[in-house]
Amino acid sequence: MEEQKKEKMTKETDYEITEGNVFAALGLDQPEELLAKSKLLHQVSALIKNSRLSQKEVAKRLGITQSKVSMLTTGRLFQFSTDSLLRYLSILRCEVEIRIKKPRSRIGPFRHKGCIAVCQRYD
Repeated sequence: MEEQKKEKMTKETDYEITEGNVFAALGLDQPEELLAKSKLLHQVSALIKNSRLSQKEVAKRLGITQSKVSMLTTGRLFQFSTDSLLRYLSILRCEVEIRIKKPRSRIGPFRHKGCIAVCQRYD
């Protein structure tokens, strides 16, 4: 019994549960950008999967290779630029909007970093 308890305790400490941005929790550079990019990739992947088209047909429509389609659907985040993901969303008939809010204060525009976010809206 004592051995099972020790084994369970070891398994529980093999990972850490975090809230918020997983990329920030991992200490990666530019975590907000990576989170936004991952949300874009997720949307592209979901649209491809829901299209019920073959990867070959999707590749033809997106103007990429079938292996790139496979990478999109398996979440290979670092294989695609944000620009490419935005272009794919456009080809997949999504309306993509980029909104910029100016800083509230004119004093020290470089004092604080802004944020990058992907917001989904289905009308």
